[in-house]
Amino acid sequence: MFFIENLAPLHPAQPIIAQSLIERNSDTPFPLVSELEELLKEQATIELQVDDLENRVSNLEDEQVSPITTLSGEAVFGISDVAGNDVNDNSRFDRSIELVFGVSFTGDDQLEIGIEAGSAGEFNFNDEITAEGQLSFLTDTEDNVELSELSYEFPIGDDGSVYISTTGDDLEDFNPLLEDGLIGSISEFGSENPIHSLIEDVGIQINYEPIDDVEIGIGYFAESASDASTGLFDRNNSAFVQVGYEPSDELLLGFTYVHTNNDSSLETDTGSFRSQIDVEQPVIGNSYGLSSSWAPDDWLRVGGWVGYTNARVIDEGDAYILNYALTLAFPDLGGEDNLLGIIVGQEPKLVGTSSGFTIDDRRSDPDTSFHIEAFYTHQLNDFLSITPGFIWLTAPDHNNDNDDIVLFTVRTAFEF
Repeated sequence: MFFIENLAPLHPAQPIIAQSLIERNSDTPFPLVSELEELLKEQATIELQVDDLENRVSNLEDEQVSPITTLSGEAVFGISDVAGNDVNDNSRFDRSIELVFGVSFTGDDQLEIGIEAGSAGEFNFNDEITAEGQLSFLTDTEDNVELSELSYEFPIGDDGSVYISTTGDDLEDFNPLLEDGLIGSISEFGSENPIHSLIEDVGIQINYEPIDDVEIGIGYFAESASDASTGLFDRNNSAFVQVGYEPSDELLLGFTYVHTNNDSSLETDTGSFRSQIDVEQPVIGNSYGLSSSWAPDDWLRVGGWVGYTNARVIDEGDAYILNYALTLAFPDLGGEDNLLGIIVGQEPKLVGTSSGFTIDDRRSDPDTSFHIEAFYTHQLNDFLSITPGFIWLTAPDHNNDNDDIVLFTVRTAFEF
């Protein structure tokens, strides 16, 4: 019995095995030790095999590709009208709906496919006096179903990512709270710096964070895939560089440079007609944007931007376009997730041309129009919000001969 009592068991079953062996071998202790040694060796082998199997299962679970699919959607309805001496009857009821399918194959990537349908009219200004005051939250497909999103984003290492899209870029707007078309600004101008809309639809963007709080994005986008393969200096394509710096949770700074090469114009879809450089001649544009946003307290965010474009019209001359804005946002005013927004600024304006070059017989827009906007989003619940708001345009088309225009709208948004 001396040998049994002094062997430390390695497994809970060993005492039972030992007791059984003692009963069968009470008169022969030395053979008992030999049998125990064999059993312990077999047990150690089995434990190694079990550990190896557990490691294999764990590795298989880590490497397994299990796509995760999500569905999100939004429906937007708008009732709008316009007041002013230079407008006709403009009462409108607009609507749009969008569904977006998201798929992740690795947990770090994202494929998005979106479809939309809607109907939205245009405000009927007499003699089409301006391109200012465009609403941001509706899409007109004449109620036909169209592709609204087709993009794929995946990481490169720990600090970079690649974004590929056929439906638009992934630029940072540097306009927190106001950039969302469902709960933010009601106007296209109030949502982002107009130079961002100069970028085409099909292309690739690379984002990289070289150090903490600094992100750099570079991209190339063309009007169609065939254009994208023919080179940077062919028509209807754009390249850009964007740098964002967020030194603290309260402050955000951004710089954007956009190079464009177009067949016949430089359209931002906001601002005066002259600022669109619609001259039926090839236009090369170099646009620069500076943005900032500061939140001195939880209840207030102050932001703004300035955008400048030097547009060279081939065989004609240069044109210079300027826009700027100051924005105020008051989050959670009157309740959680509510938002009061105020935007005051100048939509794109032709401020000058090179000597001898004119657009519509002028070297600049004659006066200055101001865009004054206010809206209040009331979040009824997690899914539904309602937003009344107005846009006041002084001297539309940067021309004091045009009477002021005021646009009213009520936006209702449902999202899930």
